[in-house]
Amino acid sequence: MKKQSNIITLIGMPSAGKTTVGLALSKKLGYKYFDLDMMVEEKEGKSLIEVMNEKGADYFRNMEYDFLKQISTDSNAVISPAGSIIFQKDAMDWILNNSHVIFLNTPLEIIGKRLEVTPKAVAGLKERGIQSIYNERLPIYNRFASLVVNTTNKKVNQVVEEIICNLK
Repeated sequence: MKKQSNIITLIGMPSAGKTTVGLALSKKLGYKYFDLDMMVEEKEGKSLIEVMNEKGADYFRNMEYDFLKQISTDSNAVISPAGSIIFQKDAMDWILNNSHVIFLNTPLEIIGKRLEVTPKAVAGLKERGIQSIYNERLPIYNRFASLVVNTTNKKVNQVVEEIICNLK
């Protein structure tokens, strides 16, 4: 059984709102905020797309796991990992054992529109398309989540309040 935790991890598709909600949630709670994608970019000195293209998805996911291991399990924190973190077994074991896992369930149509405006590094996107990736990941996100928050037609502050109310 998971120990009592003050760590919240947001999972979901790329462009589901993990960074936006994570920042707002951490500010509202007074928690530290860890955006694992940004941490990879800072360490590598490159965009995620460049890191993924040059070194591959496994390298990227392993870096995110390395960053997770550096977070004190006694800290008050909000973590926003990459959408593909669910495929890194060790990282998910850490997340499941040390945090509340919140799935930001954002409809595919919204994700697609956001990705058109702001392209992101998504493993297999060119080869498989966003629909195939979404269909593969959706049941996995639901399986890992201790709370699923449907973000449809909700403002960031509404999503944050829903998370806080359900964690009490």
